[in-house]
Amino acid sequence: MRTINSPLYQKVLETHHLTIGDFYFLENFLIAEINEGIHLDSTNTRTLLKIVNSFFKNRNFGHIINRVNKYSVSPLDYASYCKKLNNVVSFSSITYDNHFDNMNVTIENHFLHKPFHVAKNIEESFLWSENKIKKTLTISA
Repeated sequence: MRTINSPLYQKVLETHHLTIGDFYFLENFLIAEINEGIHLDSTNTRTLLKIVNSFFKNRNFGHIINRVNKYSVSPLDYASYCKKLNNVVSFSSITYDNHFDNMNVTIENHFLHKPFHVAKNIEESFLWSENKIKKTLTISA
């Protein structure tokens, strides 16, 4: 389910439509929907990194990847991208029980050093991410 068709869409504060995909910014979350056929690398994610780090300048956030399309990621560039997200505390990937996507996120998880969750739908992903954010807010308070 696309973000615009989900109940979460009413919580979106900002939307950015880039050549690599659509990015929805909520108070403490980023939901990324990468365009069909895109290959993510360090070059085509530069603009996104600037937007994300500006939006979440002084706030922790959860990064949700809504895999509604097929795309590829350069593993080393993925690790670099994740390290450049200044305040990210968790990653959640929605695979909709797709075997190919499940295999990809297993590989991608090896490059992350943050809590990671594979979800079957956007609601599950949001609830898990929200729990991770609440824990960081409690710890920092």
